[in-house]
Amino acid sequence: MRLSGHALQQGSTLFEVMICLFMLILPIFGMTALKLTQAHIVLQQSQYKSAWALMEYKQNELRYLTDSIDEFNALSSNSGGGLVAGNIDYDQYQFNLTWQVTETTTKATSSLLKEVIVKISWVERNDISRTISDMTTLNRNVIVR
Repeated sequence: MRLSGHALQQGSTLFEVMICLFMLILPIFGMTALKLTQAHIVLQQSQYKSAWALMEYKQNELRYLTDSIDEFNALSSNSGGGLVAGNIDYDQYQFNLTWQVTETTTKATSSLLKEVIVKISWVERNDISRTISDMTTLNRNVIVR
């Protein structure tokens, strides 16, 4: 009788060890998943930050075109300034830069306004397309917001 009780205790000890291992492994998997999620969020924030910096650079470049009548008149969709439209490698990421220009004339001053919508798009690692855009209205020698 004593021998069978001893064998029964060994079996339950093995079962207890397996449960303890499972209880230890489960948080490790959870922490790994959390770290992967955190790394993805950090990467995503870095891409957005770089995209906004690129957009700000292009908008400032377009604003400086208002100082010259020739450059202001030459400003059109995807044309104008030193930074060209298309694929751009910026801050370790690849972005697509485009801008759309719409010309309007104010009735009060009869001055030509150019509404510029700058768009930055990119594809994340998991093939999700992202786009940000911002609009600025330019007038010769004046920035209208």
